[in-house]
Parts: sequence; C-alpha cells; structure tokens
Amino acid sequence: MSFFSRLGKRQKKGQASQDEEQLDIALEQIADNEGLEEDEREMIKSVVELGDTIVREVMVPRTSMEVLEKGETLKNCLNEFLKTGFSRMPVIGENSDDILGIAYFKDVVRSVYKKQSTKKTQKIEDIIRKAVFVPESMSVDSLLRQMQESHSHIAIAVDEYGGVAGLVTLEDALEEIVGEVVDEFDKNEEAEPEKIDDSTYRVSARMSIDDLSELFEIDLSYEDIDTVGGLFTKALGTVPKANSKAQIDGLEFKVDKINAAKRQILQLIVHKV
Repeated sequence: MSFFSRLGKRQKKGQASQDEEQLDIALEQIADNEGLEEDEREMIKSVVELGDTIVREVMVPRTSMEVLEKGETLKNCLNEFLKTGFSRMPVIGENSDDILGIAYFKDVVRSVYKKQSTKKTQKIEDIIRKAVFVPESMSVDSLLRQMQESHSHIAIAVDEYGGVAGLVTLEDALEEIVGEVVDEFDKNEEAEPEKIDDSTYRVSARMSIDDLSELFEIDLSYEDIDTVGGLFTKALGTVPKANSKAQIDGLEFKVDKINAAKRQILQLIVHKV
C-alpha cells in the first residue's frame, strides 16, 4: 500500500474518519505554529487523499473523448488539433475500443511542414506514438508515478473487461492537488454551475454527483455513477435527446445542450422539486 493510501483512506460522504479528524487537528496545529495558509492546508489534504482517489473519478469518459480516426490525412488532423486546442489525441481504428496510439500535435506539425511529408497519402497512423494503458481503478498517486516513469502526459483508462473507459491526462491528475487549472481552451460547458433561481442551476454534464449533492444540499450516493450526465442517463433509461427530461432523488433534469452527432450531453438544467 502506498504512502498516500495509508494516510488517505476516506469513507462515504458525511462519515468523517478518525484519520481525517486527526489530519485536520494536525494541520490546525501546524497552521498555529508555522502560519500555514488555508490554501496550503487544502493542498496538503488533497495530496494525502490522493491515494484514495481513482482514475475513474478524474478521467474524461469515453463518450466525451476527442479522437482521430485511422486513415485521416495529417493536414485534416492538424485542423482537428487547432479546433480542439489539445496537444495529444488518441487515434482509433474500428471504434473507440481500438486505440492504435496517441497522436502528438508537435509531430503532426513537424511532419506536415517537412517537404518529404506533405504527400496527401500520408496518414495519421504513420506517426503515432505508443499509448499507455492504465486500469480505471488505479489510484491517482500511482498514476502520477507511472506517468513520471513513462514520461507520458496522457493515458487510456480501461475497465475490468478490457474496454476503453476513458482517458486521463497529467493535468487531470494534478488538478486533484492544486485545484482546477483553466486555460484558454477550456470549454464553457465545463464552467462553474450557473444559478438560474434558488432551486435551479445550469450545470456541466461532467460535474461530479458529489458536487451536485453539495449544490442542492442533498445526499446522492451511487457506487457506479460519478457524473451528473451519468445520473441523468440512469434516470432517463434511454438515449438522451434534445429537451429530454427525467426525475430522480428529488431533482428534475432537462437537457440544455447536447452534441446530437455523438449523443453526448454537454449541459443540463437541474431543478430541485
């Protein structure tokens, strides 16, 4: 068991463990003696708890992954990189379970602008790098160590059956320690909840159900669901469409924004009934 795992075992929400209480007391004592700032205390707690946070909780789910397809020309892929703002993207074969490797923006640019590589027949699979695969149940502290050892900034998360569950980046892992890192390419649908009235919010489908619980001050506990989008899909029981509605646990959900081509929910209106 890792250092983080020994120190960071957490229980379900609302059940503060003895270790957590001792950690809070220790941090308060350090703060009194050393002048530790609040944000520094939170960062230390985040590091300690990292061993109990698994990849599945921080990854981009398979349905939200941006991918490149085998057979695409380098110039077409360059356009995709520029449109999404990503520096690395998975390349798939027959479907999203068939990950051929990872394409790097810098490799595509280098190849496109070399005279010998401007042939229209050159495909993205010609320059991909080997993908790193990790189990979705791996702890985030173990993921960070593996990424450091493999010099990789992106990994493909797989489920217990070997299927692709999603992808996780170094940024996703580091955000568990330092908080959300927002850059110019982060999309609006991943922004903070937007309050519509006292009982209604517009939220990202990727928002965690723990955050949703805090937002509406209710208890939502599901072992197999991590996001608001997943909770809505469970309540709906079918493939979501524009304006689809569903209720569960005293909350009413309505699709606010959807990528119809990918059947991917982006934003939802959530109302406490």
